[in-house]
Amino acid sequence: MKNRHRCERGFTLLELMVTLAVASVLVVIAVPSFRDLLRRNQVSSASNALLADLSYARSEASTRGSIVSICPSTDGTTCASTQAYESGWLVYTYSAGHSVAATAYDASKPATNLLLRHTMAREGVSLQADSADIVSFGPQGQLLPTGSTHTFWTCFRPKGESGGGSSTGKVPGAELAVNGSGSTSSKKLTEKTSCLFP
Repeated sequence: MKNRHRCERGFTLLELMVTLAVASVLVVIAVPSFRDLLRRNQVSSASNALLADLSYARSEASTRGSIVSICPSTDGTTCASTQAYESGWLVYTYSAGHSVAATAYDASKPATNLLLRHTMAREGVSLQADSADIVSFGPQGQLLPTGSTHTFWTCFRPKGESGGGSSTGKVPGAELAVNGSGSTSSKKLTEKTSCLFP
């Protein structure tokens, strides 16, 4: 009989150390990029949610032939007198015959207000409006009062921090605009822009 030599296969300690070193370098490079990707996604998600609800409100105003409004809300039942939309917002309409724009929603008055949508708080973002005014769309989809415009800024804000956050090169903020006809648009904010309106 012939003796067969079995070659044992495996990794040497040196090969294992080199593999671990390469893996460590890849993790150090990938983790910050992945974190920035998640932050960009948070900003994009919040911006898209507000854009969708602005478009929905405009569409509902045209479909119903009545005024539809959006306001920030911290409790889901009333409008908040603030420029901050990151706590959530309400989309609502009024009873037939209502002709005054920008009337605040009040859940305790179901005869005069109809809640169409309640969007919940957004974690890790600052979503600020240029004013604390209620955004209202008229029966033709136009902003009310006539000639008004609204601008919103969305930026990443680290958890636990207050303020407006800021737009950076790695995590740019977004500017959302609603013109007088009710059309919406969005663009990136420039780097080092604070998300708080003066």
